[in-house]
Amino acid sequence: MNKVFFPVLLLFLFSCADKKSEFNAENHTTVFEKSEGLRSADYHEGIQWWKDISKASAQVQLLEFGETDAGYPLHLAILSQNPIQLEEIKFSNKSCILINNAIHPGEPDGVDASMMLFRDLVASQNEVLDSVILVCIPYYNVGGSLNRNSHSRTNQEGPEEYGFRGNAQNLDLNRDFIKCDSRNARSFAQLLQVLDPDVYVETHVSNGADYQYSMTYLSTQPDKLGYGMGEYLSDEFIPQLEKGMEEKEDAMVPYVNIHGSALDSAYDAFYDSPRYSTGLTTLHQIFGFITETHMLKPFDQRVRSTYNFLETLIHNTAKSNSKLQKLREEAKKEVASTPSYALDWEKDTSSFRSLTFNGYEYSYQTSEVTGQPRLKYHRDQPKLIDMKYYHKMNGINKREKPKFYILKAGYHAVADLLRDNGVVFETLEQDTTLNVISYKIENFETNTSTYEKHYFHYNTSFSRDTMEVKFVAGDYLIPLGTDKDRFLVELLEPDGPDSYFNWNFFDAVLQQKEWYSAYVFEDKAAEYLAKDTALKSEFETMKNETPGFSENVQWQLYWIYKHTPHYEKEHMRLPVYRIE
Repeated sequence: MNKVFFPVLLLFLFSCADKKSEFNAENHTTVFEKSEGLRSADYHEGIQWWKDISKASAQVQLLEFGETDAGYPLHLAILSQNPIQLEEIKFSNKSCILINNAIHPGEPDGVDASMMLFRDLVASQNEVLDSVILVCIPYYNVGGSLNRNSHSRTNQEGPEEYGFRGNAQNLDLNRDFIKCDSRNARSFAQLLQVLDPDVYVETHVSNGADYQYSMTYLSTQPDKLGYGMGEYLSDEFIPQLEKGMEEKEDAMVPYVNIHGSALDSAYDAFYDSPRYSTGLTTLHQIFGFITETHMLKPFDQRVRSTYNFLETLIHNTAKSNSKLQKLREEAKKEVASTPSYALDWEKDTSSFRSLTFNGYEYSYQTSEVTGQPRLKYHRDQPKLIDMKYYHKMNGINKREKPKFYILKAGYHAVADLLRDNGVVFETLEQDTTLNVISYKIENFETNTSTYEKHYFHYNTSFSRDTMEVKFVAGDYLIPLGTDKDRFLVELLEPDGPDSYFNWNFFDAVLQQKEWYSAYVFEDKAAEYLAKDTALKSEFETMKNETPGFSENVQWQLYWIYKHTPHYEKEHMRLPVYRIE
């Protein structure tokens, strides 16, 4: 490997038409290097470093883009062959790679690796910049980055200090990409539309099982990414990355998502639903990766591995520049013309990839704390394991897309998030009665404890009714037939795993707003039964066949009430409609 980390020993010089002074790499040694791999740059140190290098090189720009919950702006560092406006990047003929660091600031490996990598690319005048533009978010979770400590990452080996997982609202931003409770996530969604990056990579440190590797990785689930992109990702992009890391003597394997049990024969691919970044980027036809260095490896080793991965990714992207852009353009067209999409995914148990896995021997010993058996890996006893990696998934719960969705105007939060994600729609100019399909929520379950500020719904089921609905001027008419179709279907269909319904955006419809007094409604109930023989017959059947119904006065009255015009039509009805 031809990289020098601590300290920077070589002086790289280059001339720039916009800046007369020569770039001196020694002037941009990082906190990580100065501390010999013990410290990670804190937020203020890091931003100052980026400001300094942007002043020293015309190839590096440091911009502010949007807000964060901490009150500080979201910073972007751009590295390009020649200065370029942020809005021009998506229209260039170069691949854009977006690197996101410190989403979990206690996992700062990418913070320091990115600084060194950008500097080294500037200093070496690397030819990858002929084909690639890099955009880096130095600190995504600014609030968590400012909340420094040395203890919250209980199982992690270094650095000496690091940030905290929760942001300024104490949110885990790695679960916020759909609900966007944070200003950070709103800014990120808008940034994706401005940049339209070809490749996204987010840097982390893993928890879980023990093994020899410093680096594991997640990618966008190829089956879900689909079209030509998914096939290219699994057959070429990932194998090239793995080969490149092997050549750097830093072999890696897919992320090991096993906690609390031994790793000995098989593990599954991680399913990235849209709440995660690579689940969201899938819906925008972007190749996505997450680095997961191993928590028990020393900090300097983890940073080197992150550097190696990013460098390998950049070089492979540069080599495949035109191919990646072509695949994405084709996928966008196919998404726009595809009639239906899978809302959810499950493991394909019939297909697996065989890995020779570099693990450790393990045993179960009696715990000195609990007196019960505990798992212990023996790092002095490396072991090769024939591992099955279940890497394929099958789409389930397929849903045909409509020609239009209509969203009631009062749901501003949903409309804003659609805009942030590049969905183009219009408002009705006048009151209009339309024949639509309406969703009525029939059943759902809800988490009994809070999850990231929400009481999340799941196992949602619904019925569909065809009806005439009067829409008013200002309601949102959302056309389909664009590359945002899959995003719309996954988020607006109520039973999508991370749908806006499941994330509580429509909870107001779950509560009735009007009611009745039983002693008054008794007389009206009798009148309705007398006038409607079919209703009377159904009511008698309920009393005879439904346990507990005939003894429960309130249940009987409410049953009749729901079958009369008095029952509000908005109750349990999603404010999202389909035009087929």
